[in-house]
Amino acid sequence: MTNFKYIYFLLFIFLFDITKADNRNLVFHGAYTFETFSGQKSCAVYVSIFNNTEKIFTINSLESEVSGRAEIHKVSLKDDIVSMKKIENFNVPPKEQIFFQPGGNHIMLMDLKKELTDGSYFFINFKINNKKESKVKVMVLNKKLRENFIE
Repeated sequence: MTNFKYIYFLLFIFLFDITKADNRNLVFHGAYTFETFSGQKSCAVYVSIFNNTEKIFTINSLESEVSGRAEIHKVSLKDDIVSMKKIENFNVPPKEQIFFQPGGNHIMLMDLKKELTDGSYFFINFKINNKKESKVKVMVLNKKLRENFIE
């Protein structure tokens, strides 16, 4: 029960911490990852993206101060084998909602520069349409909560 209270509290905080780009038309919401251990080289980040316009937005690249590289990965299942593929230019169609979540598509941070600890945060910069950048705050959650997100 304590884990669920913690999750509800974080979701409540996320409701008030929405990062916007392009005059509030592209919204990044509730970005999070799980704490890492010393020496861990990569982690996944999850976020919801809402396109409230009639335009297509393209995420051309990502970067973060906590990693050497950041990529969007598409997850696929074929013949009971799960694979990940880097997406170079990720399109967010008009009036669409995109959910990066555990077990599915996600942002992969590689070559981590430091250990990520519960309760801390960092930022990911999304380069959109090859010009505009949106800085998105990512909360770091306790790794024990991961059990509630992944079956």
